[in-house]
Amino acid sequence: MKQKILAFLLFLPGLGYHAAAQTGCTDARATNFAPSATSNDGSCVYPTTTAPLPSRATLPSEVHETSGLIYTNQQLWTINDSGNEPVLYRLDAATGAVQQRVRISNFANVDWEDLTADDRYLYIGDFGNNAGNRRDLRVLRVPKAAIGTAPDITVAAEPIAFSYPQQTNFQPPVNQHNFDAEAFFVANDSLHIFTKNWADQQTSYYTVPATPGTYAARYRAMLNVNGLVTGAALNAAGTEATLLGYTATGATFAWLLFDFPTGRVLQGNKRRIDLPSALLVGQVEALTFTDRYSVLVSNERLATSFLTVPPRLYSLALGEWLAPVATTSNQSAGTASFALYPNPARHVLRVQTLAPTPEDSQLTVHDSSGRLVLAAQLHARNQSHELNLAHLAPGLYAVRITSAHATYSQTLLIE
Repeated sequence: MKQKILAFLLFLPGLGYHAAAQTGCTDARATNFAPSATSNDGSCVYPTTTAPLPSRATLPSEVHETSGLIYTNQQLWTINDSGNEPVLYRLDAATGAVQQRVRISNFANVDWEDLTADDRYLYIGDFGNNAGNRRDLRVLRVPKAAIGTAPDITVAAEPIAFSYPQQTNFQPPVNQHNFDAEAFFVANDSLHIFTKNWADQQTSYYTVPATPGTYAARYRAMLNVNGLVTGAALNAAGTEATLLGYTATGATFAWLLFDFPTGRVLQGNKRRIDLPSALLVGQVEALTFTDRYSVLVSNERLATSFLTVPPRLYSLALGEWLAPVATTSNQSAGTASFALYPNPARHVLRVQTLAPTPEDSQLTVHDSSGRLVLAAQLHARNQSHELNLAHLAPGLYAVRITSAHATYSQTLLIE
């Protein structure tokens, strides 16, 4: 096995050139991609992008006002929002059926709005504040070890109380302030809270310690989301985050946050994905990662005089925009460079020419034993190419692009 790995590594040309760090947009999918940039400065700009939300399951009427989702320890949990029972519901991720109910014995559901989890605890965000007059904002921490497997159980929660130091008016016009919140996740021993800004349609980012106590939320940054944020999620690797929301006109959206420094999610790339209208998917309220690039979304029941949308679970695949793009480096002045994505890939590999070339190039793919498994010609007149990988087994491959003047190589993982 060691010999095979060594042979595969030797197959790739060595990289001996080290350029000085240069900041800019390092994502080849952005409209302002800077091929010479070696350090991402979070300035990437993206074209308008839309994505479907395929329905996965209809939720039971018991969770008709689902407002939070978290997938943890291969279990899916949800809650209802204000005025409902103080109960955590464990759902079947495939069918949406309720499998377990965990009642919180010592706190009411004032306005439960989101769920998150770490290795030891579930956290309930009881910080909904539509009227802007709450002085009892809190997160309820529930030990996972106390839950067990019984279908119905009662447990006690620990409060993490907080306030916004910037809020001085506790009698603002309803839905005309910036101190409501429906979205958070936990990371690095902190709760990361994103507000639902009724007044300016942005989101403010705060952090609070993830341990019981009373705190002043620490303001971190602001993002102009052009809407109302209703959910937030961070993947298990801590490398990508997503904000969910809707607008006053019934549009729904997700903001993808990626390639950011650890703990500073708004300092990396920020890309908006437009989702289907609320007339089709309801008022989207919650989301959670199920793996690095896959998300589940839920909506609360929408009922009008002419339309009813039941509460559902939806699937949202994010790999197309979040998976790293492998970009080759120029090896000869005036020749082309390429971007290969997604990586990891599954069934399709896209090759984009990042700099013009007057000549065709040859692309080859070799498996880890050095065997040629795919060959294709990249025509100079086409800026993008799409290769079918469906016949290739999961594993590590070497992609090589050669022209009359240069050779480019990149490793590729097929899942």
